[in-house]
Parts: sequence; C-alpha cells; structure tokens
Amino acid sequence: MDYSTLSEISKTIITVLQDAVDPTNTVKVLPEILRNTDVGLGFYLFHVQESAHYKNFPAPGKDNPPVPYTPMALSLFYQLSANWRDGEQQDALEEQKLMTIGMKTLHDNPVIRTSLPDGKDINIKLTLQVLSPSESVQYWAAADSPVRLSAYYEVSVVFLEPEKPRSYAGRVLRYGNYVFTRRDPHINASENTISFTVPGETSPRQVNASPAQCPPASVLPAPGASKLTFQGYGFGGNGTVSLLIINDRWSETAVADAVAWEVAAVGDDQVTATVREQVQLQPSSTMVTMVPGLYSAQIERSETITLPDIGPKTFRHLSNIFPFLVTPRVDSITPASGGVGTLFTVNGFIFQNAGLAANSVRVFIGEQQLNDQTGSAPGNGDFAITAPGMLQFQIPTGLPTGLTPVRVIINGVESTPNWITLT
Repeated sequence: MDYSTLSEISKTIITVLQDAVDPTNTVKVLPEILRNTDVGLGFYLFHVQESAHYKNFPAPGKDNPPVPYTPMALSLFYQLSANWRDGEQQDALEEQKLMTIGMKTLHDNPVIRTSLPDGKDINIKLTLQVLSPSESVQYWAAADSPVRLSAYYEVSVVFLEPEKPRSYAGRVLRYGNYVFTRRDPHINASENTISFTVPGETSPRQVNASPAQCPPASVLPAPGASKLTFQGYGFGGNGTVSLLIINDRWSETAVADAVAWEVAAVGDDQVTATVREQVQLQPSSTMVTMVPGLYSAQIERSETITLPDIGPKTFRHLSNIFPFLVTPRVDSITPASGGVGTLFTVNGFIFQNAGLAANSVRVFIGEQQLNDQTGSAPGNGDFAITAPGMLQFQIPTGLPTGLTPVRVIINGVESTPNWITLT
C-alpha cells in the first residue's frame, strides 16, 4: 500500500511498542530523541534512503516522464533509545528494562501488517541493524544528552503515494514468447573510400575513411566516395534491411529509400548504401536535405513470420546507433582567369540551406581562411555564397604560385581534396 506521509509508519510502530511497554500510556513511547527530563522509550526516525531495487518501477500508463506516476520506494532508519528518571537521578537499570521490552517487541514483530482508520493496509518489515560501538556513539555526538544505550532499525519497503496517472496501458489480449536464434544487427564500423587525383599525377590515390565521410550523390550511378559500408553482424538472412538516419535537427527518424539510396545487405556482416542529397522523415513523409555534418545510422532488419494462431506477424530488430559524416560536395572549381587575385567559382552541394546556421561555411586556400562576404562581391581574401550550390572566392594577395589546396568546411566537416594552380 502507498502512504501519504512517513508519520503513518512511525505511528504504527510506536503503537505496537506502546502496547508492549505500557498500554495505559503512563510510560510513553515518543517519536523523538529523548531529553533528560523525559521518561519512556524514544523511537526516532533519523534517516531516509531511496530503495535502489524499486527505482525503475514501471508506471501504470504511458505518461511521460513516468517518474511522478510511480511510487517512491524508501527505507527508513530508526533509533530506539530509553530514558528513566527517579526524581533527580537517572536509573540506568530501568532504561535497560525498557530497552529489553522494546527490542523484544520489535524482534517478535519483524513484519507488521495492520490497517489504518482510513482503510490503508500497512505491510512493513523491521530489521535490527548491526553497528559497531564506535558507530553507535557517532549518532549522539551532536546531541545535548549523553550517550545512551540504543538500537537501530531499518524499516522497508515504504512506498510513498504517486501522482494519479493520466493514462493507462491497454489490456493484453494475447500472450506470446517469441524466441529468435539469430542475433540482433550490430554495427561495428562505417567506412568509405575517397578517391582523388593530385594534379600532375596520372593515377588516382585512395584513402579509406572510418567513420565514413561521404559527399551526397546527385545522380546514379554515384561516384565511389558517396558509397558507404556498415560493417557488423546480423544483417543478412530472411527479411528486409532498412537504413535509418538520425540527426539533431530532425524531430523524426529518416528512412533511406531502398532504391534511391541503394541500400543492400551483403552477406551477414555488411550493409552498403549510397548517400543522396535528400531523405524522407517518417512518419510525416517530409523530405529533408542532407546538409553536411554529423549523422547517426541505425540498421533495421524486419522479418515476417506466419504464426499458427494469428497468421503473419512482422518483427523489427534494431541495431546500435553509429556515426557517419556527410561532407560538402565540390563538383568543380573554375577560375575566371589564372593568376593571383583572380575570381574562382565553386559549384557543389550544399552551401546555403535553412538547415545551415550562419557562419557554418568556411573556405581555406591552403592554410589561410577567407573572409565571408556573402551578400556582396568578394574582394581579395574573401568568399561569398551566391546560390545554394555555388560560392565564389578571390585569391588573397601574396600567395606563392603553384599547386594550392582549396578546402570547404561546413559544420566542421571538410570536403574531399581539391586543388587549384596559381600562376
């Protein structure tokens, strides 16, 4: 039963002690630390602790967050002590008699089951705590009274009454225990291969990136850099494999189109896909742009099994969440004319979008960062975004001629290697 206040528990135990010590209440049992002028037993609540065993108690409904709608489970810690005065003198032997009666009563009633006048049923357990003599003295260190003979008890478990639920879980009309011998899918790594040719060389170089760093592809077949692979296990077998994509900007999870994104399981340990410019949120079916940045992927394996009593039933198995990067795509860098201080135009994806915060695009020529002058014509050492897929920049004066890298960084993610030749 859930209790409104802790005093309900204290009063119940004190009533049991009072009936054993003196039912006429001449010698009283009090809920406090006894002073020198008191006569009787003190049963004092000095500490409360939340029970870890019941901390994740399920809520009866679907209210969120569920914590206020679940009972708070507590363990209560009490100190039992006695005080007896005969005139101006304390009588230690009488105190020991009272302690004997009190401890024997709690020993004989380790579980108290009773009903309160308001109809609540009390069901609590009392346990005598084991304390060393030095620990027992510490409880009296800050008190005005001298150290007295005491015993210490834990009372558990006390459930404080929760808030009334605003919803209630539906009835279970069918029970089933579905056991699968296959493991749930699990992602160990994401990777892709970035291929580029340094000007002046004839053979392309290749770099394996993990986590994957993919520029979105505009058409199929896509360049190799846009293809990513998830390594792990539990991807193959019967059923359908889907790629779920998560981003902090979205209120829903996106599901990659199996055809447009070329999602496929390769055996049991690989899932391949091609990063595209857009993906669809579910369940709203809203199309969103894959702006450069950090994303999380999750593999879902769905399989439909025909059960003898209810027919086909679809089971969803979800993997862990694993990161991958969408990089800016640079399709071309075209100079107006060669030489230091001339204008260059960069075409690619995507430099301007509602999903991109202000100042999230940065451009470097070599190691020198250019100034963002979007909204006006760029001067020496400046760049400006002129369209969602276009930006222009002016080479800073003073740069040496020759091969120079151009780096476009959006949301902290850098484009694949690109160079220009300054003459």
